[in-house]
Amino acid sequence: MDDPNVVRIEQKLEAPGRLLFFTLDDAAAFLLPAAVGFLSRHLISGALVGVLAFFLWQKLKGEGGVERLKAAAYWYLPFQVSPYRSFPRSDVSHWRG
Repeated sequence: MDDPNVVRIEQKLEAPGRLLFFTLDDAAAFLLPAAVGFLSRHLISGALVGVLAFFLWQKLKGEGGVERLKAAAYWYLPFQVSPYRSFPRSDVSHWRG
């Protein structure tokens, strides 16, 4: 294993970031409403809204993860409100050269 000619390739380059055992987007879905509830002195209602937001985010995200949501935003949002304005338009079916 000390051979200098061996190149190790990491297998998890696209693994999402984690906060404890939650992905960052899942943690944000819970922590943002909980933090607002904490700051406004409504800790229990903020935590309940955070749990609800977490489960709604999980349902919306589905099996495809955030990449699926990004792809849906590209394909289904109008070009004027799309966050991907620098990409080619998704509503054009034939481009002329």
